[in-house]
Amino acid sequence: MRRRQFFSGMLAGISLLRSSGLVAETSTFTSDPFSLGIASGDMTHDSVVLWTRIAPEPLLPDGGVGPYAVPVRWEVATDPGMRHLVRRGELLAMPEFAHSVHVDLQGLQAGRDYWYRFQTGRYRTEIGHTKTLADGPDLTARFVTTSCQNYTHGYFLAYEHMVNDQPDFVIHLGDYIYDTSFGETFRRHDSEQPPKTLIDYRRRHALYKTDLHLQRAHAALPFYCVIDNHDAIEDNDPAKYEQRAAAYRAWYEHMPVRGFSLRKANVFDMHRLLRLGDLMQISLLDTRQFRDLREKCTENLEHALGFGNYRERCAALFHADRTLLGAEQEHWLYQSLKNNTSVWNVIASSGPVMPFRLDMGDEEYGYIGAWDAYPANRQRLASVLASAPVGQPIILSGDIHSFWAMDGSLISDAADRVPGIEFVCSSISANWPEPLATPVKDNLAYNPHVAFYNGDERGYLLHDVNASEWRTRFRAIGDAKTEGAEVRDLRTFRVTSDHPILQEVI
Repeated sequence: MRRRQFFSGMLAGISLLRSSGLVAETSTFTSDPFSLGIASGDMTHDSVVLWTRIAPEPLLPDGGVGPYAVPVRWEVATDPGMRHLVRRGELLAMPEFAHSVHVDLQGLQAGRDYWYRFQTGRYRTEIGHTKTLADGPDLTARFVTTSCQNYTHGYFLAYEHMVNDQPDFVIHLGDYIYDTSFGETFRRHDSEQPPKTLIDYRRRHALYKTDLHLQRAHAALPFYCVIDNHDAIEDNDPAKYEQRAAAYRAWYEHMPVRGFSLRKANVFDMHRLLRLGDLMQISLLDTRQFRDLREKCTENLEHALGFGNYRERCAALFHADRTLLGAEQEHWLYQSLKNNTSVWNVIASSGPVMPFRLDMGDEEYGYIGAWDAYPANRQRLASVLASAPVGQPIILSGDIHSFWAMDGSLISDAADRVPGIEFVCSSISANWPEPLATPVKDNLAYNPHVAFYNGDERGYLLHDVNASEWRTRFRAIGDAKTEGAEVRDLRTFRVTSDHPILQEVI
């Protein structure tokens, strides 16, 4: 009864807005209002978020709609032909949220495929596919980790191959958009100036969403998404809170995610926990929003290495209370790791967790964009992982435009050891900076925990998981600038649940 009353009230509200002239006349659209496609994400075993945005002219500040609400109908079915509908509804795409639509479906069946579509006026989207998380015993899972898609560096070709791999879901580890081209002109951004305002960020997201490879992947596969530095701003700088709020809002407007609660000014709750029955628990981290300022020892920054800022070791980095995650998120993470009851205890971090020793003459440098600049936080994490009663630790990360496989038990410095295995995905299209190519290769000998490194190829990681084995394939497309580029496996590694050692599959 309450549900009927709710929907009756909602429809009455829509009718009232229509009569007031605040609702757009959809019959006046002369081009497809669903130009940015459709998407699904943030799945649980019984829920999923469906997304689209009304934008017939996506690069205009208002998407070509104006200051009007737009009625949007949606349907969900259990078959690809949309004959067996299980849910339907109507809502208003509001100008305050760039006419984006987020349908939070609850009460679905676990591990079930669903199909969906949207309609406004005479325009209807293609039929999209999504899937809830499985639940229960004896599960298996196939999923992808990916990151770093710079529009100006190439096409988003890797997504075509992801779809063909038929994973259950995709985890996008950040840098969904880029604030700058870094001098590339293969494809041009909407502006050569980095975005700063809400309109700027909306336009940049809209541009990225026009890539058809990305659209097809979103329509076929559900996504989990997190923010990294190029999505918003580089650091947690109070002077940039207004810009960060604009970036986060635009990110939400263009992602298939739930509405993150705004607890106080410019603070968004984005970290979350994924559970697949007794098989796997994934702690999905926010590594940007709450970190202490990374710019310690600024006089030691070495810009010549190219990838933003490598820095010689300095005492300020090793303060015991220095944090990458913030106190609240640290507590949440450690509790989730300790309370895990699954076979695999997984951390998804935008940037690499394990250290890399970069010796340059008499100096030792670390990458300040990730956990190397927060060693005390890493030590706390390592301690919790080592004491967790259940679950083999696996770390999944991105950010650095290159492939890595690392075994934390082999880290040469005992103080830096991290229990578990880390798999780092390369980028969708963002280039590996040439100034780092030789130094990294020259320093692999100082890092015996690195079993595999490749900075030359773009691509993603494909993970196949069951209760006895974790297997990861490093999937590379090579040249992101060539349509039709083939995918190939660079390496495959496995970890068994009873013997957590990184093993290459030959």
